Amino acid sequence: SLLPSFPSAPCVALSQAFGAWRQPQALRVSCMASSGALFPHPRTHERTSAASTNYRRRRVAVYGGAFDPVTNSHLTCVSEIIHSGKADEVWLVPCGKRPDKPNLRTPPLDRYVMCQIAVNTSFSPDFPIKVSDIECFEPVAMFTYDLLCSLRDLHPHIDFYFVIGSDWLQADTNISKWQAKNRNWKLGDPEDQKNVTSGHKLLQEFDFLVVKRPGYVVQKTLDDPTGLRKFGPRLHWLSMEHGMTFIEGNLSSTEIRKRKRSAMDEDGRLQAIEGLVPVGVLSYIRKQGLYSE
Repeated sequence: SLLPSFPSAPCVALSQAFGAWRQPQALRVSCMASSGALFPHPRTHERTSAASTNYRRRRVAVYGGAFDPVTNSHLTCVSEIIHSGKADEVWLVPCGKRPDKPNLRTPPLDRYVMCQIAVNTSFSPDFPIKVSDIECFEPVAMFTYDLLCSLRDLHPHIDFYFVIGSDWLQADTNISKWQAKNRNWKLGDPEDQKNVTSGHKLLQEFDFLVVKRPGYVVQKTLDDPTGLRKFGPRLHWLSMEHGMTFIEGNLSSTEIRKRKRSAMDEDGRLQAIEGLVPVGVLSYIRKQGLYSE
């Protein structure tokens, strides 16, 4: 079995589903898991027009990342997004191969499966956190604008919010300079024209949900009381309703990998990271021998 053995029914279903994904042809059958159940992935959903439903438009927060591995802090953040009322669902989107991240050596399938295990063992069946494979099995990672455009084309009845941290709103970062694939590029054209700057379109066409990160302050002014207007017209702070306080998590995947490499005891246990990642993810890391080098 691809996944570690768990008593819960969701993990049995996941094991059966993901075991086939070792075969390339099986990648055509993609799934999206919500805790306790498997659903067709957005890429295989029948396209639905806004006119075909009487429900209000759903708000989906897209939470992308390497998730190498997914941690309890990631899960705390996505659950707080739901608790805030700013989104109806959150989709975790593990990235594909990243040439710009040479240290990202864990295969996309392993990172995707860990996200599925985390969601299916941490949340109740009706809690609206899901995992999407729209990017992680692509030959190369998708640019943010291309990812959101693909989701918008597949789901025109959904409003997508891209989740970023306040660390992306600092002096040395500029979302307006982010790039996207040049759809007019063809073989034989100059390589430096393969991508185009699309950040301005990204900021104009999509909403951003900004999570405050410790140590990354965004300056506010009288003219810009949120501090976000200078970055773009559709940025919104993640704020809690009904007097709740956002529960922050500052545990990085980098720290997990570092502890895993240096702190396995003689019995092969991973006590240094226990409690920091979901127990199922911990078992998967141990079984697959991840982060051991």
